[in-house]
Amino acid sequence: MKDIAIRALKTFWQSAIAYLVAALSTGVDLFEGEVVSGLLIGALAAGISASWNGVVQPRLERLKEVSE
Repeated sequence: MKDIAIRALKTFWQSAIAYLVAALSTGVDLFEGEVVSGLLIGALAAGISASWNGVVQPRLERLKEVSE
């Protein structure tokens, strides 16, 4: 589970840095609503990824093994 959380955090930071670089290159103020909402969407995506990989997928695999 720790490995999944670390991967989700890395994914978030990669997307956040890319988003911030793109925002800075267009001259957008970092504290505008668009930038903050973009970062929140990245955090949400990382959370969904972590929950899928850490909770949903292992349970689906167990159910598949049981049904075979």
